[in-house]
Amino acid sequence: MKWPLRRPAAIDAVDELERSAADDIGARGPGFTDTPRRTPPRGAKAFMLLLMVIVVGALGGLTWRALHTAEGKKKSADAARVENVLPRLKLQPPAPAPTAPPPEPTSPAPDPEPSKEADPPSRAFWTVPEVTASLPDMVQQRRLSSPLAGEREGRQQNGAEPSNSAPPPAVDSGPMADGLQPLRLTGSSARLLPDRNYLLTQGAMIDCVMQTRLVSAQAGMVTCHTPREVRSANGRVVLIDAGTLFVGYQRGSLSQGQRRIGVVWSRMETPNGVAIELDSPGTGPLGEAGLDGAIDSHFWERFGGAVMISLIDDFGNWVSERNRNGDSIRFDSTGDAAAGAVEKVLENSINIPPTLYKNQAERIGVFVARDLDFSSVYQLVPTNR
Repeated sequence: MKWPLRRPAAIDAVDELERSAADDIGARGPGFTDTPRRTPPRGAKAFMLLLMVIVVGALGGLTWRALHTAEGKKKSADAARVENVLPRLKLQPPAPAPTAPPPEPTSPAPDPEPSKEADPPSRAFWTVPEVTASLPDMVQQRRLSSPLAGEREGRQQNGAEPSNSAPPPAVDSGPMADGLQPLRLTGSSARLLPDRNYLLTQGAMIDCVMQTRLVSAQAGMVTCHTPREVRSANGRVVLIDAGTLFVGYQRGSLSQGQRRIGVVWSRMETPNGVAIELDSPGTGPLGEAGLDGAIDSHFWERFGGAVMISLIDDFGNWVSERNRNGDSIRFDSTGDAAAGAVEKVLENSINIPPTLYKNQAERIGVFVARDLDFSSVYQLVPTNR
């Protein structure tokens, strides 16, 4: 009996090498470079899937909550909004005028008899609407029933004419009433200045040197000269030349205890013949109000006569006291007369005001109190340099 021969199966070299390598590793153990494969723990895929579901659910919940909150706020804002809507005005149409009924047909009148009077012709009667008197409302009734109405009627019956003018309002008086009045300030709007090349604005200081001596004992005029030129508000144009004459006047006299006197500069005139009204106050060199100077208080003029009369009186008393024990004559009435003379002298001389002296060539200032416009006398002309 013949057996069939088996053909050897094909051998895969790669599988054989891997199998032999695995046998070698099992025989000698894993090497340093061979890393064992880590198998994932059981339930890891289920945990990751559950975590993703939780994250997606949280995001969806936050989104729904945000939308729901915005919608709730909008509804609450709409509910809180109060609309001021006026009701529509409903006008009733005017009542139609009553129409006249058609005239009744009249039968032909019979021939008038000579013995009877002629009947009057028939008339067409119009219907007149009845006028109903409207009762006064409650307010009118209260006014009629008030005691003021009775007083008004009594005054009219007595012949007194009712006054339509209301009684004047009561005015608060007292030391505190003026302090409680509110301070009302008016608004102020900005404006553009004209051409600043010809303008000297308010608040500018002009340096000046006294030309005349000032004595405050008598009111009079004073003058000064500016030692340097004065330029416009923008500093480009010379408006006041050096040597310009300023004319002013003294304001009043000094009082007891005052050390400065006021001067008003009314006019200025440039060397080129340009004059302008100033009406600005005079100041010191640093801009302080008023002018200072040497003060004469007139002490001896005020008290010299009284001191002299007092000394004479004291000398007479000394002489009379010295000769009291001897034969002497006393003049008591003379002492009384001297005391009266002292009082009169003090009364006439005590009110002498002090005098201020301001010498020429002293430096002072002029405070410009209003805007000065020189555009009517000056003109800018371009020049070739």
